[in-house]
Amino acid sequence: MPESPSLRNRLRADLTDNQWVTVTAIGLALVAFTLVSLDSSPLPVSADFGAEFLLSLSLMDMAFAYDDYWPVEYRAMYAVMWTVLFGVVTVVVFLSVYELGLSQVGNTTASIAAFLITVGVQFGSAILYARIR
Repeated sequence: MPESPSLRNRLRADLTDNQWVTVTAIGLALVAFTLVSLDSSPLPVSADFGAEFLLSLSLMDMAFAYDDYWPVEYRAMYAVMWTVLFGVVTVVVFLSVYELGLSQVGNTTASIAAFLITVGVQFGSAILYARIR
């Protein structure tokens, strides 16, 4: 029976694989969380913790989509550019669904729907690109 790598080695590999995408996604999530938390926020998201948390979480999910399904591993500069571009798409999708849902249902339901649809678009586009490629 082949010996599996230790938990420490697996954790280190998971944290360092595509580290530029992960670091950029976390940075974008922190910026979005901070912008939404401001009193005069430029983003039209409720100051309710759920909405800002789910927006930030959907930005961090980009790293998982890239790591698990994106068929190409880019060099550091291209990986950062991919993450920023995908982050803009993520914010636009999240805010669009959130605003549409807010006019129809409550804040909590709109936040959850925006998160689920945004993550679905992220993983769906990565899977579709992988199949086309």
